[in-house]
Amino acid sequence: MTNPIIEVKDLSKAYRLGNLGAKSFSDDLRNLWLRLTNRKANIDPRVLEQLKKTEGSQQISPENKNEFWALRKLNFVIHPGEVVGIIGHNGAGKSTLLKIISRITEPTNGEIILRGRLSSLLEVGTGFHPDLTGRENIYLNGAILGMTRKEIDSKFDDIVDFAKVEDFVNTPVKRYSSGMYVRLAFSVAAHLEPEILIVDEVLAVGDAEFQRRCLDKMREVAQSGRSILFVSHNMQSIRNLCSECLVLKDGGILFRGKTHEAINHYLTDNSVEAMDGEVSFPKAAERYGTGEVLIEKIRIINSDGSTTSKICFRESFSIEIYAQVISNLPQCVIFLSITDSNDSFAALSYTCDTHPEFNAERGMIKFVFNCKGTLLPGDYYVVPCVSNMQRAIDQIQRAIKFKVIRAAVVGEKSFPLPEVRGHTLIEGEWEVSAC
Repeated sequence: MTNPIIEVKDLSKAYRLGNLGAKSFSDDLRNLWLRLTNRKANIDPRVLEQLKKTEGSQQISPENKNEFWALRKLNFVIHPGEVVGIIGHNGAGKSTLLKIISRITEPTNGEIILRGRLSSLLEVGTGFHPDLTGRENIYLNGAILGMTRKEIDSKFDDIVDFAKVEDFVNTPVKRYSSGMYVRLAFSVAAHLEPEILIVDEVLAVGDAEFQRRCLDKMREVAQSGRSILFVSHNMQSIRNLCSECLVLKDGGILFRGKTHEAINHYLTDNSVEAMDGEVSFPKAAERYGTGEVLIEKIRIINSDGSTTSKICFRESFSIEIYAQVISNLPQCVIFLSITDSNDSFAALSYTCDTHPEFNAERGMIKFVFNCKGTLLPGDYYVVPCVSNMQRAIDQIQRAIKFKVIRAAVVGEKSFPLPEVRGHTLIEGEWEVSAC
């Protein structure tokens, strides 16, 4: 059987709380010890013994309240050609894991074995020198990956064309917009043929067309037999690209398996069932988007004007969304998705149906969607998304749960329904006549 391309063994990472940024001499010794032992260097046995003592004294205790464990004893393998999503709440350890795999951050305990050339795109700014031009950064990154100039030459035009920076390739990248920067960074990472490609949520900076092209390119990379680790809060992107997922929680692996099962674990853990039909979201809630607008509260209102989480079949209801506009944003649109318990889309509506794109000005803003009673009985989730038609500004998965109960309301009477399947009732008119 082929060896895994990535092996993670008992991986843990702890950060000391307080005195952030301070680094002691013993920290330097410990890091030197890790590098030397990983490289099996030949050094003086007396120095080696002193380093061992120092390393042993730096072991971090899980009970120490001055330390935060971002990762705890992770064990998993990735095989060549696998496309694995990594999902979890904010603070679950996703970015820390990718930084350790990318050799940007050292682990506290454990080890990672890589059996291939790795390219990573973790955040805007990683891997580029701001004073160098786009052209110079392309060749610098290729050289770091061990490619010859001839190999880079053969990829250069494709990289520039994909990033759409033809007119700026000889401009220092510090003058690029964030969108241009990330387009070029992704293009470099994907085109220079690494055996392992790591992509974090940085793609949220790009517009919808760029994100689509990125996903297409990553599929192409995967089909060529290379491996991908992909972190995203956008479950649709995870679903479209990844064959399986790791779900992280509190620095550990909550679940690993098929993508649809992993997403269900994550979203169930992330969802809030509104017993009273109302839910509020702090700024630090699990979100996806650029953040110029933040959804603060959602309410479900029945036909009597009451806040509730239970709606009768055929009963009309409203979904109220309250959002804080952090900075003025032109041409906004609200997308409102309703999904079932399997995270399949049951319905979709957006403000363009009745209102053109609107300009959101700083302050509170309220959106109300009046829904006809066409949803069939079952459990449903509201997924609101504020967008400017180019990128997601704020989106919350499974923001609020509600139930359509198996009782139809006609006037003041209700009656039970037979077993039904599907999501929605098709509206229309029947005609019955003798033939």
